[in-house]
Amino acid sequence: MYWGGPPDSGPVATIPSMTFPNPVEYPATSPCIKVCQLDLTDRCFGCGRTRAEIARWSRMTDDERRAVNRRLGFEGHGVNR
Repeated sequence: MYWGGPPDSGPVATIPSMTFPNPVEYPATSPCIKVCQLDLTDRCFGCGRTRAEIARWSRMTDDERRAVNRRLGFEGHGVNR
């Protein structure tokens, strides 16, 4: 980034490039931990998915599965939290 006229018009003030950590890559794997009981709002106590998400899981695309996992904060089995 520069301030002033066109880049060829003289000295240019620059901003050092900023690096950001990569966003979390959410997996398309099931967050199920085999504690399959629904609460009164139809959410699973084990994984947090809704009844509808559990029922549709096998027909979801990988992107849809990742969106569910992102909402749940599920980063994969064995990931330290």
